[in-house]
Amino acid sequence: MAPTNRIIELSSIIARETAVINDFLVSNKLPGPSLDWDATPTIPIPDDATDIKAARSAVIEASTELKALLTGPRELLRFQWTDFVSVKAVLRFDLDKSFPLKESTSFEAMSRFSGLSARNVRRVVRHAIINHYFFQENTPGIITHSALTAILASDEVMRNSLRVELDEFWPAGVKMADAMERWPNSEESNETVRFFDLDARVERRLISQGFALANNSNKGMFDIFVDNPERAARFGLYFSKPDQTADGLLDDYPWAGLNTMVDVGGSHGSVAIGIAERFPNMKCVVQDLPDTVAEGASRLPAALHGQVSFMAHDFFTEQTVSADVYYFKSIFHNWADKYCIKILQSLVPALRPDAKIVIHERILPGLESLNTVDARRAM
Repeated sequence: MAPTNRIIELSSIIARETAVINDFLVSNKLPGPSLDWDATPTIPIPDDATDIKAARSAVIEASTELKALLTGPRELLRFQWTDFVSVKAVLRFDLDKSFPLKESTSFEAMSRFSGLSARNVRRVVRHAIINHYFFQENTPGIITHSALTAILASDEVMRNSLRVELDEFWPAGVKMADAMERWPNSEESNETVRFFDLDARVERRLISQGFALANNSNKGMFDIFVDNPERAARFGLYFSKPDQTADGLLDDYPWAGLNTMVDVGGSHGSVAIGIAERFPNMKCVVQDLPDTVAEGASRLPAALHGQVSFMAHDFFTEQTVSADVYYFKSIFHNWADKYCIKILQSLVPALRPDAKIVIHERILPGLESLNTVDARRAM
């Protein structure tokens, strides 16, 4: 059992490291953290302020452990399966868009906007306030935006990202155990339970889940999207969300000496666009499903026409574009080994002797080398 002085130790860490962060923000005249509607969307800590970033991680990690200790084991076992139902309802009925950012509204007005009863709106909104800091109700019955709903109402990419997580991935996750039981050793995409050994010291991590079961289909995820263009478009936009790894990709790979790259399975081309903007001499081809690349082409900035192009391509078929680099981001974790091999083999006809294949995946190191914050982010 943990000694009783552990909670004192954790509270000391929180107080000490929070003071470090606060002093940094004050001395640099940076805004403090807030959940009000006009708050800065991210904590303004520069990338080179590694000590401040470490302090932030320490506070979050200590706070998480302190909350768990003071909650207690029995109460920790009371998982709240209802946690995200209100968020899904907010997005489904556009409640975050039902009134302007700087204004307030009422449950009755949100009811008229959404078509839901005022009683159900009140239940959904208050559940979202309590569990997720969605909206604020500082005066009973008067609703204003919080920082979170302000972001959702004004950032369509972020809003779409949350919708995909809840509408596509969450139902599949609920079916995970069913799929594991039904197809325990399958490598087929329509029997979507696949494990990858990311580290010998870590339990094998489940990557794809019961998508076929959740959709009452015998097809794999991408085949289902082919039959549902609207869902495919949302899924494509999902990969246009801000990527914390993008700067590292641009800075740490020698793009400057290259002329052409193919982003295989590149969705709407966010990576290719970033590369093209940084390296004007680089020609980029984005390959994906027909509806996805059509949407990506329609969103391409005019200044990049002629430098970035979009091409419908099935990466299981022969590659026809000759390039310096073939880039795969978040592709292989969706496929069993035999299909990953097939994807790579399809490149062979187009490969030049000096061509490179860049695989960009999230790899989970041993948990002993990560703090709690980074481990949860990696999962």
